[in-house]
Amino acid sequence: MVYDSDVMALAGLGVAGEMGVKVPDELSIVAFDDSVLTRIAHPAISALSRDTFAFGKQLAEVMLEVIAEPGLRRDVKTATPRLVVRESTAPPGAWQEN
Repeated sequence: MVYDSDVMALAGLGVAGEMGVKVPDELSIVAFDDSVLTRIAHPAISALSRDTFAFGKQLAEVMLEVIAEPGLRRDVKTATPRLVVRESTAPPGAWQEN
């Protein structure tokens, strides 16, 4: 299951535990933000990670360009987030082997 925030992923991990669903044996969980919450959870939650400082710098530069030239249209490419695999995910099909 992919959550669009770390808080939601942590809540999902808690609900899975309450329901007796084993993570990652029966359910894999991935978060979107990669905050400290993903690293302190048990099991640690896999997450998409990005360089937020570089993204902020790029955003500021583009905003300044648009302010200077209001009609400017830009096609901006950002770095692709990388998946940081932690203990909350299992390889595809791994649950079928048990």
